[in-house]
Parts: sequence; structure tokens; C-alpha cells
Amino acid sequence: MKRLLKITMVLAISLIAYGAQAQADATHAVGSVHKFKVNGGASHLADHVGNTYTWAVYQSDGSTLAKATDFTFVTTGTGVNVNMVDIQWLNSGTFYVEVTEANATGACTTLRRLEILVSAGAIDLLVLATNDGGTEITGGDLTSCNDSSGAIIDNTTNDFGTSKRYFTVSMSTDGQAWTSGAWGFDYSTLAGATVTTTTSGVTVGATTINIPTGESSVTFMVEFDNTPGPSPANDITLGFVASNAFITTGAGNTSELAANELNNTPAEFVITASPETSKITID
Repeated sequence: MKRLLKITMVLAISLIAYGAQAQADATHAVGSVHKFKVNGGASHLADHVGNTYTWAVYQSDGSTLAKATDFTFVTTGTGVNVNMVDIQWLNSGTFYVEVTEANATGACTTLRRLEILVSAGAIDLLVLATNDGGTEITGGDLTSCNDSSGAIIDNTTNDFGTSKRYFTVSMSTDGQAWTSGAWGFDYSTLAGATVTTTTSGVTVGATTINIPTGESSVTFMVEFDNTPGPSPANDITLGFVASNAFITTGAGNTSELAANELNNTPAEFVITASPETSKITID
């Protein structure tokens, strides 16, 4: 009985060990960029000068090369003394990163292989109240006079101008900036406000914004007519809420987890009203 128990324990330990070995060597997120290298350190690298490295990425079967839609070499993947390479993951799945090192004579080679699990990633929007350069604005700086405060109002009109405030929206997957595909979100702001951006390729619709591949963060200008009169009754509270984030091209999840939506509502700007001074008349 004791012998049987001992054998059972050995088998259990072996299975646990096997399971640990079966796990991927690392987990990365879709869209992330990672540097893979061998022979690091100056003294060690000196023993490999003139050697040729060939980097490759294989699918989960270990023998089929990964597709161009699965990854991209951000830096060159082959050459003399190319002992490191940057890889960006474009698709989720299990992949093998392999490097072949040939000595200077080209006669002998050594292969190394690493298993990588690429996660589709939980997409996450972050919306911040910012200035036009994307720097976050917080606390008391969120409250300020309207843009026409102190400006001369034409005595022939009652146009008290507009105020402009900025919000920056960033997209990430598992903490990595998303640059692998087009994305977007629904938005809401103060009725009557105009939303624009200087980022090329961004489409601002009535309720939805679409952002092109390569842009992980975009700053939007929200403009609203001033409402002169007594303060605080005529102050403007201006917010910008994002919802229903989505990825339109590239792999990954196509909806945002409820827990991540907490980052979609930024602090609001308070635009303080100026007196509604009447036109100057002459008696």
C-alpha cells in the first residue's frame, strides 16, 4: 500500500512538473512590442562577432511560419551580428520565436526557441481632461474663466464668443498602447458642443468617433458657446464621456470590460461666466 501511494505521489509530481513545462515561456499582449536577444553582455557577445543570426516566428504547431498578420519585425530579423530583434504582435495565439546562429565560417549552427502566448488583451480606454498638448489638468485648474473674459465684445452684437477645452482619449490592451488596428468609441458631451481634432484620419460623427491604425492616443477639442450672466448660475460644466470602445481592424477583443469603463469618464471643466454687459448706449 505504501509503495502504491509512493508511486501515485511520484506520478502526481511528474504531471505537475509537466504542466509547468507546458506553459508558455512568456505572455504578451496583442499590439505590444518586445525585444528578443541572445548573447547579451559585452564580454559574451565578443565571442560571437561575425556570426549570422536568423530570427523567425512559427505558429503553434512549431513547424509552420507565422503569417504577416500575426507579427511584424520592427527591426531587421536577419544579418551578421543581429543578436537582437524587436517583434510586435498583431494577432492572438501561441507562437514560437526562434533564432538560428551560424558561426563566421557558416559551417555550424545553434538554434534557440521560445514559446510565447499572445493574449487578445482586455481593451481599455482612458479619458482625461487635458490641455491642447495632452497634459492632464486636475483640481482647481479645471475651473477657469470663459475664453472671452477680458476681451472686447463688439458693441454692434451680443456675441459673447466661445470657449474651448480639451480631452485626451487613449486606447490600450493589457496595459500596452494599441497601435495595431483602427479603433473607436461612442461619446457624449454637452448638447450643442462641437468636437474636433487635429489628428489626421480621425472621423468624428454625431455619436461615434473612429480612429485610424497607428494612433493610440488622440486629443479632442470641445467648443461651446459662452453663456454670459450671473455666476455660478450661468457657468458651463463641460465633460466628455466615452463608451462602447471597439477595435475595427487587427486582432483582439472587440468590447471593453465593465471594470475598465471606470476610466471613461474624466473630470469635468467648469467654465465661469462673465457678466452679460449690455451694449453701450448714448443719451
